[in-house]
Parts: sequence; C-alpha cells; structure tokens
Amino acid sequence: MSRRAVDPAVAPETGRGKLSLLWFAPVALAVACVPQNAGYEDVRTMVATTGHDVRWNHVDARDTTKEVRAILSEPLTADGAVKVALLNNADLQATFEELGIARGELIRALRLPNPTAEGGLQYAEGESPDIELSISQDLSELILLPLRSDAAEAEFAAAKLDVAGRVMDLVLEVRKGFYDYIADQQILELRKTVLEALRASAVAAEQIHAAGNMTDLDLASQQVLYEEARVSFSSAEAALATSRERLNALLGLWGPATRWQATGRLPDPVEESMESPEARAVSRSVELATLRQRFIAASERATLARTRGLLPELKAGVAFEREGDEWSRGPIAEIELPIFYQGQGEVARAQAEMRREQQRLGATAVRVRAALRAVHVRATTARQRAQYFKDVLLPMRERIVNDTQLQFNAMNTSVFQLLIARRDQIEAGRAYIDALREYWLAKADLEQLLAGRIPGGAMAGPTTSVATAGTAERGGH
Repeated sequence: MSRRAVDPAVAPETGRGKLSLLWFAPVALAVACVPQNAGYEDVRTMVATTGHDVRWNHVDARDTTKEVRAILSEPLTADGAVKVALLNNADLQATFEELGIARGELIRALRLPNPTAEGGLQYAEGESPDIELSISQDLSELILLPLRSDAAEAEFAAAKLDVAGRVMDLVLEVRKGFYDYIADQQILELRKTVLEALRASAVAAEQIHAAGNMTDLDLASQQVLYEEARVSFSSAEAALATSRERLNALLGLWGPATRWQATGRLPDPVEESMESPEARAVSRSVELATLRQRFIAASERATLARTRGLLPELKAGVAFEREGDEWSRGPIAEIELPIFYQGQGEVARAQAEMRREQQRLGATAVRVRAALRAVHVRATTARQRAQYFKDVLLPMRERIVNDTQLQFNAMNTSVFQLLIARRDQIEAGRAYIDALREYWLAKADLEQLLAGRIPGGAMAGPTTSVATAGTAERGGH
C-alpha cells in the first residue's frame, strides 16, 4: 500500500535512524548505543508542555520525601497536587519501566547473530579418532539487521510517546481530581449552612406548635425539610471523603501524609481567546505522533518480511578436520532456497498491520479535531453558565432574601418563609459551584488537548443541567 494515501496533515515521515548505521558493530557497542536512560529526556521534554517536570527514579534517583512534605505542609493547590503525584505516584514509575522494556527490544533488534559451532568424532578400531569441527555465521541475519533495527527504532519512538502520553494523563487526572475535591468541599459547607438554617426552623416550629399556633401538618412539613437536609449533608460528606481518597491514591499518599489541607475555592472562570486551536492540537498530538511511529514500524516490518521471504537463508564459515595426525581446513556454506515458501504469511500480516495503523492515524486525526471542538464548547458553555449564575441568579436570590427579611421585620411573613428563601439562595450557590466545577474540568481537558493528549471522556456532555438555573431544589437535594 502506498504511504501517499495517508492524509498529508498527518502523514508519517520514514527514514533510517542513527542507530541503524551501527548494524555492523558488535553487541557490546549496540548496548552502549542504547543507554540505560534512553528516551527519558525525550519524555521529560514532551511532558514539559503541561508545565511540569517528571522523574524516572530508576535512572534519576533522588530522595523526594522532603520535597513532598514541603508541598503538603502548605494548603494544597492544583499545581502542588500535580507535583506531588509526579514525585510520589508508584504507577507512574511503573509506566516508566515501559521505556526499559522497549529499550530491551531495541537492543535485541540490534544484536549480531551468534556463530554456530559443530563438532564430531569418528572412531576406528586401533586408530586415533577423526575429529570434525566447523564454525559458521548466519549471513542472512547480518544482511537483514538494518531493516530489523529500523522497525525496532520506530517501535521505541512510539513507546516513548506512549509513556509521555500516560504521564500527561496522570497530570490531567490529578488536576481534575483536585477540582472535584474543592467543589465537594464547598458544597459540603453550603449543605452545612442549609442544615443549620433548617434545624433552627424545625426548633422554632416545635415551639410554635407546642404553643398551639401551628397545625400538625405545618410542623411535619418543617420537620421533613430538616430531615431531607440531614440526608443531603450526609451525602455531601460521603462525596467529599470519596473525592479526597481518590486524590490520595493519585498522589500516592498514605498514613500521616493524608492529613493535607486544601482551603481554596474554585476561582471564577476567565475568558480566553485562542488562534487556530485545532491546528495546535493536531500538531502537538501525542496520539498522532505515536501512530505515525507505529505506521513506520509496520511499514519497515513489511519491507523486512518481503526481503526475508525472497532472501535465501545463507550461512558461511570454516571447517576443520583431522584424519590421523593431519589437519585439513576449508570454507563451508549452507543455503536454504525459498522455493516453496517466501514468507507470504509474514508479508500479509505486516501489510495488514500497516494498513490498520494508517486508518487509525486518519481516524485519530478526526477525533482530535472533534474532541477539541467539543471541549471548547463545554468550556465556553460552562463559563457562560457560571457567569449567568453570578451576574443574574445569585443577585436575584439575594434580593428575594432581602425583601423577605423586610417583610418578616414588618411581620408580613413568617420566619419559615425567610428560612426557605435563605435555603433557596444557598441552593443557587450550590448550582453555581457545580457550574464552576464543570468549567474547570472542561478547561483542564482543553489544556490537555492543546498540550498534545486526548483526555478521556472529552466528548462527554456537561455534568450540570441548564435547568438548574431556573429552579431552586427543594428539600436540599
């Protein structure tokens, strides 16, 4: 299949790497050309697009305990949480070992074939044994070594990109986990305020009922509002604990280290303008770069399979033979003729893999663009919704509370109406927090896309409904 069929915007470039020039070197030199930290600096450079640094403890070992403690001793921020995760997450270090595995495969591809030695003895009665010795080298593998190493280099490049992408996934997951925790913390505070207000309402209702100035139905109505608020408060407590433990797991924390505090608030959204965001997302896409390298590797394997199928298996060496007290020596050669099978199966498999990666490359380019547009819409809509709450709904709720307070002071309304107005104002505040949460989650997805990685769930819709903008929830749910 011609590589020209690939979309020019995402078409891979092929070519031999530097390591393939060393195919003639001994194995020791091949290992030296693939150092232990191969690919590590490239991964760090790619991750730097997120604004953070990352370390592979196996090749860049250092004691990070003091650094982690220093970050956790202060109120935790989103950036601080990301730094702790990059220093402390064991799954991240396991991901880096994928580089070590890919390095091993690259060294294996660069190896020289070992020579083959054979020997034999022939005995005749009353005579010294005849000795036959031979040593040969597989010349076919030597000839194919440049093609094999090219495919391995492309696979190694893809492995580096894959590791970088997974590190970027962790950065996004931690950032979103932190936003979830802060939002849940703010919602719990609001639930507590509602609970206290309705507790006061329930106590007042019981006193008025005891004085004979309230019906049983009105008392029951006030009590059920309080009980529903208790349930909502308990649910908010569970949600906060869950989001905290989820964040602890991402940060790799346990024991006393989990006692960190985060007292911040989700900031108000900001309006940002971007020029050609799709072009930027496509040009930086780690997924596209990985698939390009997979395509190159598959095309190199296809070339290798075709060449191997047509090339006779050729071995050459030298043989030694002793008959009596005399030694003789001479060259030997062995050749396998590709008459009945020319590697058609391997060629078909490699070509199919090449076509598969080609199609995946085009599909991923479409998905990157679609995800960018979807996330941009999510962020824009969430920002507008949060702004609507801040500029319109929250001031309206505040005016209702103030007017109800004036009516209560003039004895034109009851304390219960005032408490309900206050509770509805707090519920509007909760909806505003949900809108802020959605905005910052979408913004994190957008930053991830522009840094070069498609976030999971990028095509998902908003978690809050526009309908909440027009109605205050009853019962604290």
